[in-house]
Amino acid sequence: MRDDVTNRFATSRIRDDAGHWDARAEQVAADVVRELNRGGFEWLGNSRRMWVAACLLMLVALLSVVSSGVIPVAQGVATELTNALAPVDDIGRAIVLPDRPPAIGALLLPGGT
Repeated sequence: MRDDVTNRFATSRIRDDAGHWDARAEQVAADVVRELNRGGFEWLGNSRRMWVAACLLMLVALLSVVSSGVIPVAQGVATELTNALAPVDDIGRAIVLPDRPPAIGALLLPGGT
C-alpha cells in the first residue's frame, strides 16, 4: 500500500525529452498556419452557429429594406405585414397602425373614439 502512495506522484511515465516537445511545437505551428490560410467562407461552413447568425443577419437586412420603403413594391408588402402582425384588440391596433399617436379616448374608453 505504501508503494501506491509514493508512485502516485511519480513522473517517470511522462515524456519530457526535447524531441517530443519539438514535435509538439511543430504540430501547433502547423495548426496555426492552417487556421490563418482558411478562406473567407470556410469559417462559415464549419459551424452551425455561424450559419444561423448569417441567416438572421440576412433576415434583418431584408426586413429593414422592406420596412424602409426603399423599394416601391415593398411599401405595399410592409403595409400588409404590419396589418398581419398588428394586435387584434382595438387598443393595440390604435397604437400600432396609425401614423399618429392614438386618441386618449381610444385608449381609455371601451368603445374608443
